[in-house]
Amino acid sequence: MQVDSVFLKALGTCLPDSVPPPVPDAQSSEEGGLTGALVAGDVSPPELAVRAVRQAFARGGVDPADIAVLLHVSVFHQGPDGWLPPSYIARETLGTSVPGIEIRQGCNGMFNAVELALGQLALDPSRVGALITSAENFGSPLVNRWTAHPGSYLGDGGVALVLDRRGGFARLRSLATALVPQLEQLHRGAEPLFPPGGTSGRPLEFGPRARDFAALNLVPDGQEMLGRARDRVLSQVLAEADTALDEIAWVVSMNNSRPHVAKRLLEPLGVPMSRSGWEFGRSFGHLGASDQFVTLERMVAAGRVAPGDKVLMLGVGPGISIGGAVVEVLSVPDWD
Repeated sequence: MQVDSVFLKALGTCLPDSVPPPVPDAQSSEEGGLTGALVAGDVSPPELAVRAVRQAFARGGVDPADIAVLLHVSVFHQGPDGWLPPSYIARETLGTSVPGIEIRQGCNGMFNAVELALGQLALDPSRVGALITSAENFGSPLVNRWTAHPGSYLGDGGVALVLDRRGGFARLRSLATALVPQLEQLHRGAEPLFPPGGTSGRPLEFGPRARDFAALNLVPDGQEMLGRARDRVLSQVLAEADTALDEIAWVVSMNNSRPHVAKRLLEPLGVPMSRSGWEFGRSFGHLGASDQFVTLERMVAAGRVAPGDKVLMLGVGPGISIGGAVVEVLSVPDWD
C-alpha cells in the first residue's frame, strides 16, 4: 500500500551484551561473518520491550496519551502460559486503556503490525499515534540458540517503534505483505500439530524440519515460488514509493550469515553488501521479528543515514509470510 502522512516518530531498543558462539562453526567463519548473539540472561521479553519503549519515548518526546493502540509482536514464549504481555507493557509505559494486542506472525511480524497500525490510524482521524513493540529471550532449555536456526544464531533483545501522523524523523512511504501458504510446511516439517512442542518437550530446531520438507518434495519449485513472491513484494513497495532500486541508499533484512544475505537477497537485486545493513546486526543474532527495525535504529544512532536517504526493508517469516517497506529519512536525530 502507498502510505501518506505516517511518520516514524521514534525508535528505541534494549540490546544486551553480545556473546560469541561457544564453538567456531561455518556461520562464525570469515565467510559466514557472524560474531555472536545478544544474550539477555533472565530478563523477560516484556521487560526488554518496556525498556525499549522508555528509550523511544524519551528520544521522541512522546506523550503516552497520544498512543491510540499498542501492538506487541512475538515469536517465542513471552511469560506465563495463559497470560498476555501487551497489558504489562501498557501498564509499565502508557498507563492508559488503549487496545493492546499480541501478534504472532513469526519473523515477519513487525511488518504485519505496522500494517494493522496503519488501519487503526486511518479509521479515526483523532488517533495520532501507535506503539509497536517486539522482544524475545531465547534462553530456554528447548532452544540451542547456536544451532536452532540454520544461517543465523538466535539473539535476545527488544525494539519499540512509535508511529505518528503529525511528523517524525522518517516517513513511511510504502508497505506490503504477502503469504505463500504452499510453503507453510517448510517450518513445520514432519512434526505433528498436536501436542505443541512447548508442552511435550520437543526442542526448537528448524534445520530438521526443512530437511523433512525437502525430502517430501511436495513443492519442487518452492525456492522459485518464494523468490517470485519476494520480488512481487519488493516491486510493489518500490512502485508505491515512487522509487527506483538505484535510489535506495540501504537495504535492511534479517541478521543472517553473509552468504544468506548476499545470495538470497542482495545478489538477485544487484545490490552490493556495502549498501546493506548486515554489518550492524552480525553480532546480534536473529532477534525474532526485531531485526530490521533494530538495524534501522542502529544506523540512525550511528549517523550512517542522511536526510533524503531511502531504506528498503524486507522480512520473511514462517507461513511463509513476506513483508517489505520503504522508509525515507527526513532528519537525523541526535541519539546516543
